[in-house]
Amino acid sequence: MLDSQVTVTVLLGAGLVATSAGLIAETRSKRALAVRGASAEKQRAAAAAHVAALETEVRQFAEVTMPALVDVIARGYRGVPVPGLHQEQLVGTPVDLAHQAVRQILQEAVAVTRERIGRAARSSVRDIIDEAQTRLHRCQMSVLQEMERHPDGTAYHQSLMNFDHLVTQALHTLQRTRILTGSWPGLQRADCTVREVVESARGRISDYLRVSYTYEPGTGETWLEGRVVEPITVALTELLSNATAYSEGKVYVEVQAFQTGFCVFVDDGGLSMNGFQREEAARQLAQREVLDVTTVRDSGQLGFAVIGRLASEYGFVADVTSTSPQGGVRAVLRIPRELFGHGPSDVEIQAERHAAMVHTTEAPFTEGSLSPGGDGRTPPAVITGPGGLPMRRRRAARTAEPTPDRVPAPADDPDAFSAGLAHLGRTIHDTEQHAFEGDQPHD
Repeated sequence: MLDSQVTVTVLLGAGLVATSAGLIAETRSKRALAVRGASAEKQRAAAAAHVAALETEVRQFAEVTMPALVDVIARGYRGVPVPGLHQEQLVGTPVDLAHQAVRQILQEAVAVTRERIGRAARSSVRDIIDEAQTRLHRCQMSVLQEMERHPDGTAYHQSLMNFDHLVTQALHTLQRTRILTGSWPGLQRADCTVREVVESARGRISDYLRVSYTYEPGTGETWLEGRVVEPITVALTELLSNATAYSEGKVYVEVQAFQTGFCVFVDDGGLSMNGFQREEAARQLAQREVLDVTTVRDSGQLGFAVIGRLASEYGFVADVTSTSPQGGVRAVLRIPRELFGHGPSDVEIQAERHAAMVHTTEAPFTEGSLSPGGDGRTPPAVITGPGGLPMRRRRAARTAEPTPDRVPAPADDPDAFSAGLAHLGRTIHDTEQHAFEGDQPHD
């Protein structure tokens, strides 16, 4: 009897243990399933968040980043912020690398397209300028020949001077465009004095009567190398034009000598530039690149860009960050001693005298000798250079002290100044070698 009870008790205990173990196993299984379900839910949530982040990033790149890149790279807008990745957790991921690759491709595409357009446009512009410049040079030579046949002070002579002045301004406009397209000024000059350079630049602007030049023999009669005479003259013309355009009253020009060379000061009494204008002017004066015709905004504000191109090419320096004593802008043109010249040699002086004697004995210059279909005779006072191209003669060396007829007339006497400018214009033109078809710059 006892054995049966023990057996039943043991069996009941074993069943209870088995049942408890099953319940425990089932509970653990449910807990594991619950944990796995929660993990899967978290993974699904994380995946959904990642997809949303990618969608946001793609939308940000397409709607914000790309338009900003086009504004900066293609349209040339400055100050436009270009945002990076919107989601910081994507930095360094394949998405970030793909966006950087697209940026680089866009920059290269715009640069290649712009360069092709710019190269073609600059070539076309240079071809047009060459033809126009040649015709204007011929026109100016004809005017000068006509001026030499009539006495100074007459109404006809004055009208010829006015016409020559207009042609000179037109030539300067062509020069500045030619320089910005990567070409040389298109004119080779013989060695000239600093005074002749200043007066030549003065005669190329409209308000030349407002420019007062403080002449000193020690600086005014110093020779500059012919290779840089025209570039420096063009640069000084731009400074004088800028000074007279943005100020009223007199514009003062003074040349001072320093140990390293000469400084040409141009002082006006207009409004001084603000910080942004000075920064922009300094940027243009320091640039070396040719004109990008695809990003030009205002063609009337290219004077500093012209000076910057010439300064970097020929070795002088321009600066407009100072204030003039009159409260306006002080522009400084620094000419190093390496650009000084020696003037005409004895052989050139003898050639000048001989050409002058021949000129006095030759028949008057006939109309049409320079035009197509003329007799082809070289006009008086013009020497034929290498390749048969007409070339202006050099003039005799000047003494240290200027003679009375070479001292600039006071600017407040228009008639006297006009007569003096006419004499100086003929002298300066006699130093020029005009570049006709096929002529190349001489280094």
